[in-house]
Amino acid sequence: MHIDPVRLFKADTPNTIVILDAEVQYDHDVHRRYQASERWSPEDARGLDRREARGDPRITPRWACQRIVALSWLVMSQGDDGLRPVRMHTCGAPEQDEGGIVRTFFADMERLTAVQLVTWNGFGSDLPHLLLAAAATGLRLPTCLAKLHAPWPRGSGAHIDLMAEMCGGADRVHLAEIAAKLDIPVKLTCRPDLVSKLMEQGKWSSVKAVAEGDVLTTAMVLMRWRHLSGGSVSILEMTQRLASFVAGHCGHRAYATDWIRFGERMLHDVMVSETAKLNALAM
Repeated sequence: MHIDPVRLFKADTPNTIVILDAEVQYDHDVHRRYQASERWSPEDARGLDRREARGDPRITPRWACQRIVALSWLVMSQGDDGLRPVRMHTCGAPEQDEGGIVRTFFADMERLTAVQLVTWNGFGSDLPHLLLAAAATGLRLPTCLAKLHAPWPRGSGAHIDLMAEMCGGADRVHLAEIAAKLDIPVKLTCRPDLVSKLMEQGKWSSVKAVAEGDVLTTAMVLMRWRHLSGGSVSILEMTQRLASFVAGHCGHRAYATDWIRFGERMLHDVMVSETAKLNALAM
């Protein structure tokens, strides 16, 4: 008896995929409470060079002393013909604080019966922030995300860290590096190291656009990755689906133009390639 490994994989995977990205900012109130618990004073920083200061959590806040200021998620359906974007939701400052952001996300997830979260470096950033924020707010995990509670069952299918899956035993790399290899739009709003400046300047719409951009890039990377195992009809079809979604739902964002051009370029390249094949056969 022949068993199709692709169909077997799909049978164990929820039909709803949620691509998630969070943007975070230092929470100086939390950090001051931590410094107080360490009996830290500015005099303790004297004599430390820049590298030592960056590595000292009493001076440079680590992830537990950060807060979520923007969260974006793309809901996708998964069928025999691949992934289809359904809707994207983004929330954040200044309309909502961290608790409100997580509450909004959980409420949306509670309406879904089975979900597989997909992130880029989610185990290293998005999920720790999300779960700690939920604990600090006094929230309970939605039923469909219950498996995310520690100890995290990384092989359960509740969450896929696409970075860990694609990099395997190789060095972990940035999303932008993978996108460059696949020639996918990425980091269109601003340079990654300038996102904190947007926060300081109160440019929250741009911060949300950054989160959305990472979600869209991760979605396209996921589509290309799933195509390796027969998880989509064609790369062209996947590209057109996402580019059309951006055009129809994110036209107010500056990055939409790049995604539309990306879809058009992909279609043009395929048409040129197929025309060349037909011409070769006609000779």
